[in-house]
Amino acid sequence: MGLPLLLILSIFGISLWVFLYQIAGLFQKDKYINRIGLFTGQVEIKKDDKPKKQENYRQGLGMLAKGIEKAGILSNYKNNIRKKLIKANILMKPEEFLSISLILLCISALLGALLFGNILITAAVAILGWYIPLFILNRKIGKRLKTLNNQLGDTIAVLSNAMKAGHSFFQAVDSVARELKGPMADEFLKLQKEISLGVNTEAALENMVNRVGSDDLELMVTAVLIQRQIGGNLAEILDNISETIRQRIRAKGEIRTLTAQGRMSGWIISLLPFFLAMAVLVISPEQMYTLVSNPIGIMMIVLALVMEGMGIIFVRRIINIEV
Repeated sequence: MGLPLLLILSIFGISLWVFLYQIAGLFQKDKYINRIGLFTGQVEIKKDDKPKKQENYRQGLGMLAKGIEKAGILSNYKNNIRKKLIKANILMKPEEFLSISLILLCISALLGALLFGNILITAAVAILGWYIPLFILNRKIGKRLKTLNNQLGDTIAVLSNAMKAGHSFFQAVDSVARELKGPMADEFLKLQKEISLGVNTEAALENMVNRVGSDDLELMVTAVLIQRQIGGNLAEILDNISETIRQRIRAKGEIRTLTAQGRMSGWIISLLPFFLAMAVLVISPEQMYTLVSNPIGIMMIVLALVMEGMGIIFVRRIINIEV
């Protein structure tokens, strides 16, 4: 019972820490306003005249997210999460994402302590709970990137046809935003808005490449940037790039077909130990309890998980062929 009590106390400590940051933030806000008043000559500022800060956090995550923001921790990790959220087109702040990860970490640690009662397994379950939102985020990024790459051929065709009809590049971008659907239309709509707001076309194109993270889209944007610098027939260049991208997509499909057996073998080998553990747990729970309670058994589980991870990495390296 000592370990669950320790986890409950830890969760209470985290909540208290967030609350103290909230209180400290309120006092710091008054301090900054008073210091500004000394320089502007407005020493006395009424509380009702202060502009109220708009709450942009989601209800239920606001307090924890604001506490993480004011703490100033995990700055590099938050920047990385911010980039991933932009690539996944998820309207969420990195502090909210970290709040969800922290909540799942505490819940997973509590469940691991109640079910297993071992500190190593509890830590492993807690780490797994922390990485579940990141795994879902990466899956969403991969799915969106695949959709964007599949739409890229049609996008280039629309751009090329618009340029052949005598439209400008901005009008061609507008045609893509109006005629296509899905994530590609959303990205070109953002590109159109940035150009309309006065952003340089080259900078807007580079921003789109950074948001999407697609190599094929970067190839198209590079060709457009080169054409804008040295001139040339952009429609013909886009047709050639479209053919190149279609050949790459065709080659990727053939490689995926040829490596289907290897991928299926990798999935079976990866999931087989877990299904076997579940079967042993149902057939003979005493043996499984001995495995997770004995120090030697725990070392065997950790070693098996490490070897399982190494096997997954090796299989992925073998079947992933760059085109």
